[in-house]
Amino acid sequence: GLFCQEVRWLADTDGFHYVSITYGPLYVFFLFSRIIIPYTLCIYTLVKAIRERSDRQVNHQYWTILGISTLPVIMLIAYVFKLVVVFDLTPVTLAISMSLVVIVVWSRRNYDFRHLAAEKVLESLGDGVIALDDHDRLVSYNRAAANIFTRLPSHKLGENIRVVEGFREEMLNEDIPQSFSINEQHYESHSKHIIDENGKIQGCVILILDMTDIKAYINEIKRVRRQAEKASIAKSEFLANMSHEIRTPMNAIIGLTEVLLRKEWQPEEQKFLLNIRSSGKALLKLINDLLDFSKIEAGKFEISKDTYEIGQMLRDIQVIGSTRIGEKQVELKMDVAEEIPRFLYGDALRIRQVIINIMNNAIKFTEEGSVTVKVALQKREKEKVQLYFSVKDTGQGIRQQDLERLFDAFTQVDIKKNMGKEGTGLGLAISRQLVELMGGELSVTSEYGKGSEFYFTLWEGIRSEECVGDFSEVKEQQEEEANVFTFTLPEAKVLLVDDNEVNQCVAEALMEPFGMQIDIASNGQEAVDSVRQGQYDLVFMDHFMPVMDGVEATKNIRALGTEYARSLPIIALTADAVQGVREEFFAAGMNDFVSKPIEMPEIARVLRRWMPEGKICGSSAGRR
Repeated sequence: GLFCQEVRWLADTDGFHYVSITYGPLYVFFLFSRIIIPYTLCIYTLVKAIRERSDRQVNHQYWTILGISTLPVIMLIAYVFKLVVVFDLTPVTLAISMSLVVIVVWSRRNYDFRHLAAEKVLESLGDGVIALDDHDRLVSYNRAAANIFTRLPSHKLGENIRVVEGFREEMLNEDIPQSFSINEQHYESHSKHIIDENGKIQGCVILILDMTDIKAYINEIKRVRRQAEKASIAKSEFLANMSHEIRTPMNAIIGLTEVLLRKEWQPEEQKFLLNIRSSGKALLKLINDLLDFSKIEAGKFEISKDTYEIGQMLRDIQVIGSTRIGEKQVELKMDVAEEIPRFLYGDALRIRQVIINIMNNAIKFTEEGSVTVKVALQKREKEKVQLYFSVKDTGQGIRQQDLERLFDAFTQVDIKKNMGKEGTGLGLAISRQLVELMGGELSVTSEYGKGSEFYFTLWEGIRSEECVGDFSEVKEQQEEEANVFTFTLPEAKVLLVDDNEVNQCVAEALMEPFGMQIDIASNGQEAVDSVRQGQYDLVFMDHFMPVMDGVEATKNIRALGTEYARSLPIIALTADAVQGVREEFFAAGMNDFVSKPIEMPEIARVLRRWMPEGKICGSSAGRR
């Protein structure tokens, strides 16, 4: 036949039987097409892989396969050249070689589905992955890593990673992220050791994250934050300017009304003047609320703690509440625990503000019944006590669905029912934030149509073991206004520095009963010149003025170098009442602060404190 011409069964001289095959022309074709050409291609592929890869472990595996695959060729050559006289061992050797190759491949898991799947996953990752052996030599990497380090494919596996362009030594540090940039792209690398079951380090894997979009996002957040900060600064400056501009005419309205109220008027005229003063103070409270809210929102509000007498504070709150009730059929009750320490350490001004805000709301929405202010001692630990404050009313109450937004700024609930009742919706929002700043939490319970209760707890320091006792025995302070003009200053000489003629007129009129000589300066430079030329007992200094402002004028006065200039009391008298101005005034050398609109008790306080004792007539109060 064409494949085998003759097949014979023969026996040698020793009696050993064997098959003798004489091949035909198709056998040669089969030999080349089915064995020699495929085998040559396999050998070529193995040799090329060995040359391209410098990984020792992989190369050893390839050399093993190459050696095994060469055995059938050796046996074939031996048979062709009659080195093996009797038998053609090529088929047997080929079968054995194929079995050995399968064993080697399977033992190395070259075609294990799990490894192929893992390799596929790594290739699909958008982040770069580089695997190294224990000598920091390249084992593998994915497409993303090659896109990051563009010269990586030009290096053979098995080469040290340090030869790759752009790679940094720090990237090998485990658990220490490294940031770097290549071609204006931003990356972050994370390295992790590969440890076998015996605890030996076999290599490491480096994960390279593309941080370009994240960094752009962070930069955008920073840009927006800077814009927000600028907007916040602009808002603060706007509020400061508006506060100053509104307080200036308010100073005239309230101040001149005070002057007029010193005279005798017909009952109706007296009522008109009282209404003007009351409306002015209501507007002033609104301005103060806006400033407080702005400072709290900007994180610039500071709690100022000092020793205070809680019984007296609560008595003052009771007086204010009683005045607020007026002719309403509402009873204001005070429930104060007797065992509370009399003198405490905390921010009495802000506690007072919160209670008054809540109490005024309760009175506003209670047409008849009662409003109860309660203060109880909950806990006592060494030098501090936890106090429970509550304001309970029998008013209209709050609907359940309105409770969630009750403390939102500029929000009023149940508008239809509360139409005509004054309020900006800031009082409760400010109160809650003030309580939180003091370490507490303002809460509310309410039943619609029956009333509400607002309550909070605060830790306050103890400054005295003496207790409040029976609250009904706490004496009411005399009206401060009644104590204002209990002394005169006929020999005192005061310099009033203000650029506004109306403010000059108001201040002169308000302080006229003290009998002082008041000189006027319209700007800071005139004030410096007046102090240099004359002798004054005290200076009232405005802040914003043309030519030279009050802060600079104060510094220049202190810099005159004389003992008189260094010790001269300078009192800030300004409509600028935003956070931080007091510190600025004191840093410049001012001694005290009075805000506009001018409150006469404050003027009396600074005069008592800073005037020479020898020039105060008719007062036993003396210097405080």
